[in-house]
Amino acid sequence: MLEQIKTLLEEQKSLLLMKFDTKVQDAIKTVEGLEARIVEMEKLATPRKVTLAGLEDEKEKFSFFRAIWAIKTQNWDNAGFEKEIFDNTRKRTMGGLGTGGAGGYIVPTIYIAELIELLTAEAIVGALGATFLPNLQGSPIQIPRQAAGATGYWVGENALITASDLTLEQLSLTPKKVAALVKLSNTLIKLSNPAAEALVRRDIAATIALQIDLKALRGTGADGEPTGIASTSNINTIEIGTQGGNLTWDHLLDMEYSLAEDNALKGKLGYAFHPALRRKLLKQKVAQYSGDTGGAYIVAPTMNESIFQAWLGYPYKQTTQIPITLSKGGGSANLTEIYFGNWAELIIGQWGGMELAMSAETSDAFQRDQTWVRILQEVDIAVRHAASFCLINDATSV
Repeated sequence: MLEQIKTLLEEQKSLLLMKFDTKVQDAIKTVEGLEARIVEMEKLATPRKVTLAGLEDEKEKFSFFRAIWAIKTQNWDNAGFEKEIFDNTRKRTMGGLGTGGAGGYIVPTIYIAELIELLTAEAIVGALGATFLPNLQGSPIQIPRQAAGATGYWVGENALITASDLTLEQLSLTPKKVAALVKLSNTLIKLSNPAAEALVRRDIAATIALQIDLKALRGTGADGEPTGIASTSNINTIEIGTQGGNLTWDHLLDMEYSLAEDNALKGKLGYAFHPALRRKLLKQKVAQYSGDTGGAYIVAPTMNESIFQAWLGYPYKQTTQIPITLSKGGGSANLTEIYFGNWAELIIGQWGGMELAMSAETSDAFQRDQTWVRILQEVDIAVRHAASFCLINDATSV
């Protein structure tokens, strides 16, 4: 009897071990599957860069200065790697770009990745959370957006349900050229100093970033410009007065509410305004609201930055590119703008690499022994959902 019990226990033990082993194997497979999916998601989340066969491991060798000097002199003896880059680019684009002449020389994105990153970091709209789409190919680029959703109804017994369709639209991006012009000493170019080259790259990035900021906020959509937030149809707006007026904390609450009312108060929310408005807000006193003559500040100017941002309720960025000389209704020309919104809904598309072109004859470049370098980047800007932004354009700046 004991032997039978022992045998039965052994069988049960073996069965349990087999089941446990099967569950362990299943768990391992599940983990491996999850790891594979994570790797795939990381690949999708990583911006795809332009690559050139056989050259990826040497991307750090590319020098703007060597390339510029070789293009200027048409002597590629000391710029063999750069010539190979340009030649490969020309082949990849079937001769349409990178040929020299009027088309300039195209530097693929993989070789200017640091410059693109600098550009994104320098732009205040980038810091606020704008969505950059690098390495776009073709034109136009169509981005779907929902225009209208399904509608719910209460219905009686055996009654027909009213049909409603999900409506989709296309947000279209087409390349528009933004340029930077850099005046370089020929001696500086010939020396090919890495520190000097890094300085020039930062200057190029800052120059283009300023243009992207300006047009992302105030682009008219005409004369080759992208359409910025202020020119986008159907964004929310708050009016202070017939001739403008002082921005108050109440107006900021109204801006926030305008998004909440449209179910758009979400995402990467923040403000953009001229430094004059920060000063105006910090100088506001309780007397403006309660009639108190004590002169107490609402937010003490001596408080640290984190307290001011806490009062705002959201991050903010300042730029002097927002004008402070606007006018309205015949009033003084001292008005300015303030933007609030979900900046992730601001889409900035970037096509391909950057085009290098240069001249030693422009203006007084010859007399000064300079080379003027022009860098072109193809960009377009659009707001995905107008309800995600609110604008005040009549706040006094003084």
